[in-house]
Amino acid sequence: MLPFRVRLASDLKDLEKIAHQRAEAYRRHQPDLVHALSLHEPEADDLRADVVHLMAETSSGKLVGSMRLNTNINKPLRFEKEFSLPSCFRGQPLLEAGRMTAASGPDGKLVVSALIKYAFEISYRAGIEYLLLIARSPIDRIYKALTFEDVFPGKKVETSAQPGVPVSLFYIPIGTVDQRLREASCPFYEFLAETQHEGADIDYTIVHQRFNTSLLQPNLTDRALTMVE
Repeated sequence: MLPFRVRLASDLKDLEKIAHQRAEAYRRHQPDLVHALSLHEPEADDLRADVVHLMAETSSGKLVGSMRLNTNINKPLRFEKEFSLPSCFRGQPLLEAGRMTAASGPDGKLVVSALIKYAFEISYRAGIEYLLLIARSPIDRIYKALTFEDVFPGKKVETSAQPGVPVSLFYIPIGTVDQRLREASCPFYEFLAETQHEGADIDYTIVHQRFNTSLLQPNLTDRALTMVE
């Protein structure tokens, strides 16, 4: 059982908690961005009607991690506007996983893995073809271990999400996530696919409404990962 539960943000109070933790996280590693991007308060993208936020919080209500998810169903992703993506991404349903934060400490990697796990599942249920995200070094090693690939191999990019910061733009095809992780003997596979996570509260009906996508009904055999709950 996880020392935290993962759920969807439901109101402005949740978004304010996320913004507060986000500012603290960026202050540790990229303090200039906190003021430049006003990360201490919800961003305009946080308030969009077609966005969902994953929250990881302890039984006491302490937020230990979060991630913002948005698709290109209603409007292009920032990556589509800022870069000329390879042809395989054009005309495909894409999802951006952004502004991920995790509290420092021994559970940090566990929080990241849990957020990625549910980002995979949400993407799969929403009919997303590719999940995309950015990562700076050395965090990019986590995504490489999860079999994410460079959109622009060997090349760093800069985005409006983290101006002035060289990052890698990664992607993973959602339909083959389970196969990729197993074939790569991913060290996170047991946690992602074979660990029971009690208390997770992901309402896929809300995801469908926010993303305006066709909903694949959740069941134990129709998942991105062959996990148990």
